Amino acid sequence: MKKSSKIGAAITAVIDIVTAGLLWLLCSLPVVTIGASSAALYYCVVKCIRHERGRLVKSFFAAFRRDFKAATLLWLIFLTAALLLGADVYAFGRMEVPGLFGMIGRILLLALLAFFPWVFAFVSRFSNTVSATLKFCGYLALKNIGTTLLMTIELLGFGLIIWLMPPLVFILPGLVCLLLSLHIEPVFKPITAEMTTADGDDWFNE
Repeated sequence: MKKSSKIGAAITAVIDIVTAGLLWLLCSLPVVTIGASSAALYYCVVKCIRHERGRLVKSFFAAFRRDFKAATLLWLIFLTAALLLGADVYAFGRMEVPGLFGMIGRILLLALLAFFPWVFAFVSRFSNTVSATLKFCGYLALKNIGTTLLMTIELLGFGLIIWLMPPLVFILPGLVCLLLSLHIEPVFKPITAEMTTADGDDWFNE
């Protein structure tokens, strides 16, 4: 009985992970909504899958609506920076200028990628101004530089997998988010230790 219940729980978890990823993919299609979709994905993966609280679909869309303004503005900042850096890297490559310039652009693009998980995980959990969010997440990323580098490698690895096997884009986003949460949540725990919710269900401190 216990074995069958564990198998059932595992199957449910897999279904939830795939569902969360599909919701992220669907809500990211307009591109401008990727930030809000990413924050919602992180929120529902941690709350509904890791802590088994609430309904996944309902939690996803509740977080999507709640964080839409802040997450979208932050995403537009990320997107603008990425497009500018990408254009510079492309232009330097076409002009055959010394490789140093192109290398700097690539490093800055990687820095943006490394910064991304911290920002949208933070938005999913905390309310703050855009500038304060960027500053604090920069502090977290640098303070936990080993974790930041590891997450960047993982994101690049998953990106390569999807590049080689595009159909996996329908399966992997939820799994990627779950993996990232294993790195981020221990960092958030001391911050949320003094936080409480109105209903007293402080799931994020478990």
